[in-house]
Amino acid sequence: MKNRLLSKSLTTVVASALLAGSAFAADMKRVAISSIVEVPALVATKDGLLQGLKEGGYEVGKNLEVDYQSANGKMDTQLQIVKKFIGDRPDLLLPITTPTSQAMIAGNHDIPVVFTTVTDPVKAQLITQYIQPGGNVTGVSDAAPIAAQLELFKRIVPGLKKIGFIYNPGLDSAAASLAWMQEEGAKMGIEVVESPSPTGNEVLAATKRLIGKVDAIYVPNDTTVIAGLAAIVKIGQETKTPVFTGEPSDVASGPVASVGVNYFEIGRMGGLMAAQVLDGKSPGEIDAIIAYKTMDEFIVAVNLSAAQKMGVTIPQDIIDSAQNVFE
Repeated sequence: MKNRLLSKSLTTVVASALLAGSAFAADMKRVAISSIVEVPALVATKDGLLQGLKEGGYEVGKNLEVDYQSANGKMDTQLQIVKKFIGDRPDLLLPITTPTSQAMIAGNHDIPVVFTTVTDPVKAQLITQYIQPGGNVTGVSDAAPIAAQLELFKRIVPGLKKIGFIYNPGLDSAAASLAWMQEEGAKMGIEVVESPSPTGNEVLAATKRLIGKVDAIYVPNDTTVIAGLAAIVKIGQETKTPVFTGEPSDVASGPVASVGVNYFEIGRMGGLMAAQVLDGKSPGEIDAIIAYKTMDEFIVAVNLSAAQKMGVTIPQDIIDSAQNVFE
């Protein structure tokens, strides 16, 4: 009799434990995050995503599991990562960058997607519109504040009439940035001289083509061109041609200056949207965001040593107001 009671009691304990475990597993949400490459801005985006998710009620180790993988700049690796993610069936896909987002959406038909750091998601065919995008996708655009950038560049190079634009024409994000710079440049009397670099091996030649034809060079948030930033900076120093970038964190590497968005905050916006999806809301019902239009202020970064080497002087009031000053 005693053995029967003990057996029954043990069975009850085991069953209760299994039910508790099943309930815990049911409460856990799984998200998959990937980026085509790891650079400071994109790492900050990932950290911001996790912060936004936490603020939205989903914390790693408590009720959230995260699978994060970088493609290390290789598209074939990115496609393999996407295939694995889709096979794993997470609750949500969180791609960082345009090529990663395009790969995740092309290979997936039913897993919700919240993208971040996509310059022009409409041009990239991720969504058809920002307001109530419909379907299974929404996210955050990291489009650069081009007008604010050109205003800053003009203050540092007062005679700025022509600016070179080095980019990979195969990237939708870079092509979109070029169009916006041409539009804003026309308003300010600045001609944009484009110099394509379809591969990283062509960055040097693309830079040299601009020398003597422009007053300054602009490097957009283009993963192909950013990989060759050191070579662009070297030519800028040798020819006294100021080099500017679309991303403030890159200024530490030798460009003169930049003004841009806070990538941690971009990630945080995406994380808050992701939390809504995990709560049960359809991505198509959540408006996509152009980050800079929602931000009260931008990050300004200047490099005093770079300015001296490239033959320009940064006004003191710009230095005083900059969040990041590299010497």
